[in-house]
Amino acid sequence: MARWLATHPRSHMHFTPTYSSWLNQVERWFALLTDQQLRRGVHKNLQVLERDLRA
Repeated sequence: MARWLATHPRSHMHFTPTYSSWLNQVERWFALLTDQQLRRGVHKNLQVLERDLRA
């Protein structure tokens, strides 16, 4: 990797902490949605499920 960076001087590596990534925030949001609505909820049909997810 160091050799590649040396031959590409305009490229820079940036460290992104695990918990500050926007993708991790999106994944966490879906996990929360899954826990609160899908696993614990009782949905009689698709329309009720969609309504609960949107709420």
